[in-house]
Amino acid sequence: MNQIGTPFAGSYDYGEVARSVLIAVSASYAALDLGGRVTAAHGWARAAWLTGGAIALGIGIWATHFKGLLAFRLPVTVDYHWPTVLVSLVIAVLASAIALYVATRQKMGTVQAWTGSLIMGGGIAAMHYVGMAAMRLAAVTRFDPLLVALSVVSAILFSRIALMFTFDYREDFRGTTLAKVISAAVMGAAISLMHYSGMAAVSFMPADVFPNLSHTVSISPLGNNGIAIVTFLVLGTAILTSAVDRQTQAEVRRMNERLEQRVVERTRQLTAANEELRRLSGQLLRLQDEERQRIARELHDSTGQDLVALATTLGQLAGSGDRKSSRLLSECKALADKCIREVRTLSYVLHPPVLDQAGLGDAIRDYVEGFTRRSGIQVEVDLSPRVGRMTRDVELALFRIVQESLTNIQRHSGSQRATIRIHRNSNLTVEISDLGRGLSASVPRRKEELRFEVGVGIPSMHERVKLIGGRLDIDSSSHGTTVRVTIPLGGERT
Repeated sequence: MNQIGTPFAGSYDYGEVARSVLIAVSASYAALDLGGRVTAAHGWARAAWLTGGAIALGIGIWATHFKGLLAFRLPVTVDYHWPTVLVSLVIAVLASAIALYVATRQKMGTVQAWTGSLIMGGGIAAMHYVGMAAMRLAAVTRFDPLLVALSVVSAILFSRIALMFTFDYREDFRGTTLAKVISAAVMGAAISLMHYSGMAAVSFMPADVFPNLSHTVSISPLGNNGIAIVTFLVLGTAILTSAVDRQTQAEVRRMNERLEQRVVERTRQLTAANEELRRLSGQLLRLQDEERQRIARELHDSTGQDLVALATTLGQLAGSGDRKSSRLLSECKALADKCIREVRTLSYVLHPPVLDQAGLGDAIRDYVEGFTRRSGIQVEVDLSPRVGRMTRDVELALFRIVQESLTNIQRHSGSQRATIRIHRNSNLTVEISDLGRGLSASVPRRKEELRFEVGVGIPSMHERVKLIGGRLDIDSSSHGTTVRVTIPLGGERT
């Protein structure tokens, strides 16, 4: 093809130029929006957002350049080779995909940023010049190498700006809507500047041979407007979808936050209810112990003394009557003596006075002596000399646990031997063990065996230990049961 004369004098339709710039700004705004959605998504959703975003952004960048080509007016007819146009569109989509992938990674270092900018800028430059290669007209295309190089460098630099904006604003946009629009306008202006600097690098020399018009299309004014309409529809759909997804995610976050607040509130209420229940349980146990102490004192001081007086009187009367009367009075005195022993035993079981007077060690030894006498179970007491005195609440709780454990041994284990160990170092440890058949077994009991069994039950044992800041462990098997109480003594004063 031979060139003839001087280059064609071209001109721009500034309305078309304005529309191409508007498409560039819209594509840039969509990139900022889609960057946030791609970053927020995971798995298949991320791949879907990345693919859809690349297609929308690629169409927007391609339409900017193609509308810029259509805005350039020449004095000859220009047709376009549609397979080449399609290749330029694919290049734009691929470059957009790379840009979104780089900008939505967790980190974007300097090397990654410039590598992405080089690939994206090179892709945009390739899209531009491939798009120009699709032009079919009676002219020879000439390029200014310096301006071509400048357009490629500007594409890389402007791609770096686009990546920076997209990466910085990929999360929920930090700023006002105006700031977002301004950022999109800067990116759009950079994309447009790259295109028109590339157009400045080309000139068209008249040729004497008619071009090959196979697989070409002529862009009519209707087709020209259709490109803009379809592009705005695609970009608008992408922005609208992104906004709806953002609002949906925000609503889900708000619902989750409200749900978490309700869970925290309900947890706080449950904790308060548990604390109140523990306080009431502790108060109930204290009242129970106080009532036992009162009943024990009354049994000892009032009922017991009355029975002693009755036995004394019956003893005096037994020697002053006939034989039959003396025998009856002797039986009455024996019954009264038995009542005195049982009342004293019951009074001691309810609340041993030696616990307040001499402490836990002596109270346990004294109780074990009476328990062995009543039950026939031999109990070995291993008491460390370092135990000493403790606070009244601790001593009373431990005594009740020992008392309940021995009662359970008598009721359930069938063992004839038991061991109580109390040691003190950084912690106070109390262990009550037997060689019976464990808590799951049960032994038939006669009614008279229950007479002096005053227990608080395992749940109350747990509650007593909690109130004094300790831990209760119960190990039970077919070889026996061990009840272990551990109390930290760091803050306890004796």
